[in-house]
Amino acid sequence: MGVVQGVTEFLPISSSGHLVILQELLRWKGPSLEFDVAVHIGTLFAILVVLRKRIWSLIRDPLAYPSRLILLGTLPTAVAGLIAHFFARRAFESGILASTMLILTGFCLWSTRKAPQGKKDALRTSPLDALLVGIAQGLSVLPGLSRSGLTIATGLHRGLERHWAGEFSFLLAIPALVGAAILEAPRMAKAPILPLAMGTVSAFLSGSLALLFLLKVVRGGKLYRFAPYCWAVGIGYTVLVLL
Repeated sequence: MGVVQGVTEFLPISSSGHLVILQELLRWKGPSLEFDVAVHIGTLFAILVVLRKRIWSLIRDPLAYPSRLILLGTLPTAVAGLIAHFFARRAFESGILASTMLILTGFCLWSTRKAPQGKKDALRTSPLDALLVGIAQGLSVLPGLSRSGLTIATGLHRGLERHWAGEFSFLLAIPALVGAAILEAPRMAKAPILPLAMGTVSAFLSGSLALLFLLKVVRGGKLYRFAPYCWAVGIGYTVLVLL
């Protein structure tokens, strides 16, 4: 499941949706949300490694305009994350919900098929652009709604440069992943250590490769090619359950 998390966190096919469905297929009875957060920490380290140059530039100038955009985009995610933490934990155990949201993710990805080549770089991105991308990330707390897919698609439709749309999406993930880890830390401390550690390490290794691959795909304007896969998994799992 750590490998699945690492690959699907960065590919626009919803890591949480795949984990929920896989947990049901494997009849996993462990701490589902705690494990989900643990493997997300692995992908957090992948972001820190792959985007280290951009992140280091932000650390050296924390008041720079891109840093303010990230802070603004984080606000909707924080609200959605708190709601999910306290009121929607059962959503992370529903394979049917995840498969339905995967189908919606497919339509979102397909909408980028004719998205124009954006011209907004980090300094031309408006506060409204950042807020809308942040709202997209907030919605993706539901399993099956791809965080990378929704945020990158929103950025592309707002006219962001393709490379910057991908980078901004993953920079925006850093505070969200840190916040989720802090919220779930008490429960994670009570969960079995070895499975969480193995999932985290495998997510980091596979996630690093997947992130490099997706940034290349986004630059080529081929994000929509993942839509049929989302539809196939979402519809396939629903049919499997009905049978």
